[in-house]
Amino acid sequence: MKKVLFTSLILLSLLALVTGTVSAAPQASGVISLIEVRNDPHGNVIFVFNVTGDFAKPKMNGTVDVQGEDARYGLHCSSVSEGTIHCTTSRKTGGRNVVVYLEGFVFWAYVPVSAPSAPTQYCYSIYDLIIDSGKETADWQETGTHCQDTPASVGDELEVGESLYEFLNESPSCWVPPVHSEGYFNQCPL
Repeated sequence: MKKVLFTSLILLSLLALVTGTVSAAPQASGVISLIEVRNDPHGNVIFVFNVTGDFAKPKMNGTVDVQGEDARYGLHCSSVSEGTIHCTTSRKTGGRNVVVYLEGFVFWAYVPVSAPSAPTQYCYSIYDLIIDSGKETADWQETGTHCQDTPASVGDELEVGESLYEFLNESPSCWVPPVHSEGYFNQCPL
């Protein structure tokens, strides 16, 4: 009889323990769906979720585990519109399979490697030879900037309005002090 009572007491204790653990789980009154994972080149790893229903917190947080590694990162979320939440995490998750934990929901996803950035802009100064006949002075002066998708080479030409400029490593040899930097230079007047 003691064995039956003792066994029943242990089973009842285990049942109470399991029931207590289950009731402590978050009670979500809605659904969260993962709709996109992206790795912005100059930003963050972003998880985009669709949310329906009511959630207790306007800002939600979670964790991201990298599969096959002992790595866990924070997941920081905020609402961007009605029904849409953006969550960011470490860029170290790029190129890896991850498990995302958010408000009691679990998602498995692949975080893409960061996309290549947009082409670099190459910007160069534009110089004009400014002659002040009243003061009898002349100087090279920077009058603008020109940006392009590829690097300039010596001899490249640039037309601005009716003026033609040539890319040089330094100003042309005129009777004025030279500019010792590259750029697009107008021609010396005769």
